[in-house]
Amino acid sequence: MGLAFRKPIEKALQNRWNSLRLFQEEKTDCYRLFNGTGEGIPGFIVERYDSLLIFQFHEGKCSLSEAQSRDIAQFYEKELGIKSVYLKRFISDRSSSAADSSYFSEEPFWGLESPPKITCSERGMKIEVHPYEGFSTGIFLDQRNNRWFLRSEFQNKEVLNCFSYTCAFSVACAMTNNQVTSIDLSKKYLEWGKNNFVLNALKPEEHFFYAVDVFEQFKKAKKTGKSFDLIILDPPSFSRNNKGKVFSVKKDMEALVSESFELLKPGGAMFVSSNLATWSSSLLKNLVENVLRQSKLKVKWIDLPQAPLDFSGSETVLSQCCFKKTD
Repeated sequence: MGLAFRKPIEKALQNRWNSLRLFQEEKTDCYRLFNGTGEGIPGFIVERYDSLLIFQFHEGKCSLSEAQSRDIAQFYEKELGIKSVYLKRFISDRSSSAADSSYFSEEPFWGLESPPKITCSERGMKIEVHPYEGFSTGIFLDQRNNRWFLRSEFQNKEVLNCFSYTCAFSVACAMTNNQVTSIDLSKKYLEWGKNNFVLNALKPEEHFFYAVDVFEQFKKAKKTGKSFDLIILDPPSFSRNNKGKVFSVKKDMEALVSESFELLKPGGAMFVSSNLATWSSSLLKNLVENVLRQSKLKVKWIDLPQAPLDFSGSETVLSQCCFKKTD
């Protein structure tokens, strides 16, 4: 095979040079450098976090050898000044808690050892990243343009961010003087989210954080008459609360949209997104339209930005839609 395996890597970087210059100008140092099958190497994903790279090897798809992977790491060091590379081996079903250090390690695959926590920037927004803790790092890079869109379009509003994870959407909205309520099952991730608020000179005590099931919080909000100008729904494909109740985006998305809509102020907007591989934006929009039709609710659809250019050719594409309540 020689060095033929490296040609797709070189081409992908060449295609990104203009984007890399833009990232530098807009203070963004976390983005995707390589997109698997779409760019020529099935099952191999590369993401950058400041001077560190994460190589993702997807189960049953990636056939790169260790020597080839080290050659790619050295290529990125030469071209981008990368100092560390960590590996993550992605299994097909990541809903299980069985994944352990055999899938990701504290030891670098190549280069210098990284601290367990680093700070990255996305259009000036600071975010705490954990390079080798679990499958995710603390931020989903494919939502970059959506975070900027909501941050730019909504100011001085009341925002509800459901399934908030480490609160990247929450922080983005809080940066334009919105008061944000963040809901997530995990206290750990909400504490991580509060750290992200502090990194951006925002005061967590001026916002609200609830480590509860979203449907339980909806009930409480309805009882008190609480409503919001913007609701963000970006649920995982699958989750389980501490009572054993399972959330499945396929089964529960319609109920999620319907119940959250009741908390939306007149003229308020809702952003809905899913990373479920079998869905598309048109399918998601049809699902939402079905909910609205059954409830005889009227909305105005809002155009969303396209996926970030560094995700062009990605095997998994976000499904998303956004609308404004008109009745």
